[in-house]
Amino acid sequence: MQEALNNLLGSQSTYVISPTNYYVKFIPQDDDELSLLKNDTSIFLYQYPLDVEIEEGSLTYQDPDVPIGQPTYQYASVPVDYAFPDVAFEILAELFIPESSEEVKKDLPVPVEKLVYEALRITDNLGDDKTAKSGPWTPSGTMRVWDDNLNTFVPIAGLEVRARRWFTTYKGTTNENGYYICNGTFDREANYSLQFERYDFEIRDGWLSTANINGPTKKGQWSLDMGSGKEKFWATIFRATHHYYYQNIQGLRRPPQNSFWNTQLKLRAVYETNSSNGTHCASCRFLGLGSAIKIYNPQNSSMEIYGTTIHEIAHASHWKMSSWHYNNASTIAFESWARGVQWELTRMIYPDYQPVYARLNYTGLIQDMIDGFGTKGTSFWWDYSTNAWGSPYLFRSYNDQVTGYTIRQIEDALSSEIHWNSWKEKIINSYNNATENNLGGSFDYWNTH
Repeated sequence: MQEALNNLLGSQSTYVISPTNYYVKFIPQDDDELSLLKNDTSIFLYQYPLDVEIEEGSLTYQDPDVPIGQPTYQYASVPVDYAFPDVAFEILAELFIPESSEEVKKDLPVPVEKLVYEALRITDNLGDDKTAKSGPWTPSGTMRVWDDNLNTFVPIAGLEVRARRWFTTYKGTTNENGYYICNGTFDREANYSLQFERYDFEIRDGWLSTANINGPTKKGQWSLDMGSGKEKFWATIFRATHHYYYQNIQGLRRPPQNSFWNTQLKLRAVYETNSSNGTHCASCRFLGLGSAIKIYNPQNSSMEIYGTTIHEIAHASHWKMSSWHYNNASTIAFESWARGVQWELTRMIYPDYQPVYARLNYTGLIQDMIDGFGTKGTSFWWDYSTNAWGSPYLFRSYNDQVTGYTIRQIEDALSSEIHWNSWKEKIINSYNNATENNLGGSFDYWNTH
């Protein structure tokens, strides 16, 4: 930039350009240090170097020099007065970014556009655009994902899309229609990208890498329909997580938020088949040991993946209410609760959604208490000859005569209880309900073979 300015002003120029930013490589050693970096929303972190060309469509990236299980290097442009967190870093270069502030732009003795053009020219980085200025233009577009059950592409709300040219990044967040528009303009082409991440949660691919997509380098809009593969899996998990965190959840408590003591909720999208659709490990999140939630089986339908994600986040939200009560709760209590939230929230998107139930663990108690109808589901029986669960069979809980409770009432009653029967008594004693005399029958029904 100094050479470019000298070319424009002549050899007699005494104007000295001072750096406005540093190009930095952060070297986090573990998940806690990575979380510390991500808590700073004033900078844009990238999992790959900013001064190299990344292939379009590339997904997550792990530097080959970084061992598996350790976060990959994080790259960013930071102001020269940046207060660095307690994470190892290396300054790769001093930068002059005239767009960094209006004062910097006004102070220049030449127009910014001419200076940038000359810098690009002398470094052979004009590309196909040889004009001095062809902008400004604002990055925008629409993000959608294929829904197997709705048989159409649906918008992805809340997704942050970035547009970057060299070390300057602008962002936009998709609305309910999947449309975004970035908060800045460029004169020339920019590199689009997106990460399946918000401040409170992160969808991961692999151990510690944020699921992300590198888009095209272009002028004009970038829209993407995610129709298959990992990106479809990630986007479906993101939709459900965003729903639980930021959209209508019928008055339920939100899942754990990002804070000094509690970092982002990490959900690892495991792109493989498994006997379980999902798992939740509270200690993994709160001890910095990796992803608290894992979602498996990308071959499942969109509705099934959505429901599984809601179920596992319900466990995290239960933990947030009271870690002691969650850790000591009976299996039938905490699994019935998560299954109930799964039914309540998933049917907001898929009205005909009906999860599979089982007595003694993943019961249909919550649905029975809310809708007042016998709940169709699946029951399992124990085969003593093989010491294993036998084949499931369909049933309908005809003895359900309870109705009118809200999901939030049930959640409030659960917050301080760990046992099946004490949960029932808390509900009876806390609320006036015309059908409460029948509540014991529902609890007994689901707690028997």
